[in-house]
Amino acid sequence: MTNPSDVQMERLIQRDTVQEDDLKYEGKPSKAPPTLSVFKMVCVNAFWFGYQVYWFIMSIVVVPKQIEIISGSGNKGSGLAVISFYAGILNLFLAVIFGALNDRHASVYGKRRIFIVIGTVSLSTSLLLLSSEYSLAFYGVGYCAMTLSAIICSVPFNGLIADITPPEQKGTMSAIMGSMSLAGSLAGAVVGVFVETLGIVGIYIVLVAILATTCFVTIVSCEERSTLHLQSLEPIQWKRFFKDLVAPLLENRDFRLVFISRFLFQLGIATVNQFLQYWIGDCVNTTMPSTEAVSLALIPLLVLAPIAAMFIPKKKRKVVVYVASGIMIATCVLLEVATELWMALLIGGLFGMGYGPFISAEFAMLMDVLPSEGEAAKDIALWHSAMVLPQIFATPAAGWLLDYYQSVGSALVPPIHCLGYKVTFALCIIYFAVGTEITRRIEKIE
Repeated sequence: MTNPSDVQMERLIQRDTVQEDDLKYEGKPSKAPPTLSVFKMVCVNAFWFGYQVYWFIMSIVVVPKQIEIISGSGNKGSGLAVISFYAGILNLFLAVIFGALNDRHASVYGKRRIFIVIGTVSLSTSLLLLSSEYSLAFYGVGYCAMTLSAIICSVPFNGLIADITPPEQKGTMSAIMGSMSLAGSLAGAVVGVFVETLGIVGIYIVLVAILATTCFVTIVSCEERSTLHLQSLEPIQWKRFFKDLVAPLLENRDFRLVFISRFLFQLGIATVNQFLQYWIGDCVNTTMPSTEAVSLALIPLLVLAPIAAMFIPKKKRKVVVYVASGIMIATCVLLEVATELWMALLIGGLFGMGYGPFISAEFAMLMDVLPSEGEAAKDIALWHSAMVLPQIFATPAAGWLLDYYQSVGSALVPPIHCLGYKVTFALCIIYFAVGTEITRRIEKIE
C-alpha cells in the first residue's frame, strides 16, 4: 500500500525553484533560512525515520495478515483489494488538498509542527481501530483513519523541511531524508522479523514509542515563525487549482510519457511488494510465519537497492531503465517458480538491484523533462500522484485475480499450485514491459 507521504516528498524539497509569487502564496518569508548543521538536519529528520518504521510494519507486515484473518485465506486478495481501493482514493485527493490548506494555515505557533504532533497522536490512536477481531468494513474505516493520520503528519513534515532548508543545502537535506527513509524501512524489516514473538500488542507499543520519540526530537530541533499574516491571503480557487495541476500532462508530451512510465512501473512494484507476504505463506516451504518471513526477505532488497543505485551512469537514463526493468522482470519469473525461503531471499536481493537504480533514474528523467522550472513544485506533485494511483488500480486488480485463479487452479485436475500468484506476477511482467516501451518513446532523454 502506498505511503501517503510519497506524494509530497520531492515536491516540497524542491520548493526553492518556485517563483516569488509562489513564495508569497505559500506564506514563506522571502529571506533565505539560516544554514543548518548536519547534526541538526539529522535531528529534524528523526520523525521521518520513525514514520517509515511505522509504515513498513503496518503496510507490509501487519495489515495483510490481519486482512487474511478477517477475510479468510480464499478471499484475502479481494479483502486487501477493497481496503486499498478506498484508502487510495482518500490518499490521492486529500494529500494534495491538505497540502494546499496547510501552506495557508494561520497560527501564532506556525503552520507545520502542530500538525505533525496531531498526526502522530492520530497515527498512534488509529491502531486501536486495526484489529483482526473486527469486520472488514470496520477495519476499512480504521485503515482509512490511519491513512488520514499519515497525511496530517507527513505532508506538514515535508513542508517543514522545505521551509527551513536553505537552497544551497537542499541536496544534503534530500540525501539525509532518503537515508532516514531507507534506515526506517530497514529497521521496520528487522522489527518485523520478531512480530510473532512480540505479538500485535507488543508491536503496537513499539511503534507508538518510536513515533512519539522521533516526533519529539523533530519538534524540539527546529523553530517556526508565526503565520498569522496568511489570514490576508485570498481563498483558494479549487477549480483553477486542479486545472493548473493536471495541465502539464495535457500540454507536454515527454512529461506525459514519463508520468505514464512511472505509473506502469509502480503498478508492478506495488503488486510485488503488497502480495509478497501472501506468496510466502501459500507458495514457499518454510516453518517461519509469513509475517516474519516477508520482513526477512525484504532485508536484502533494502540493503542492495541503495548500493546498486550508486553505480548507475549519470547519463543514459534509458539504458538504466532497460537494465532495471530486465532485472525486475527476471525477478517476477523467479517468483513464479520459487518454492524455498532461500530463493525468496535471493529474489529480494535481485529485485533490489533493479529497484534501486530505477528509482534513481526515474527522478533524474523527471528533472530532464520538467515543463517549467518556475512551476517545478507543482509538476513534481503531479508526477508523484503516479505512486498513489497504483494503490487504486494495481492492488484491487491483482487481489481479485489472485483469489479467482487460486480457486481455478485448485479445481483443475491435476491442480496447478499457486496459479493465482503465477497470473499476478505475469501481470507485473506486462506492467514492466509496457513501461519500458513507453520510456523508449521519450524523445528528450538519452
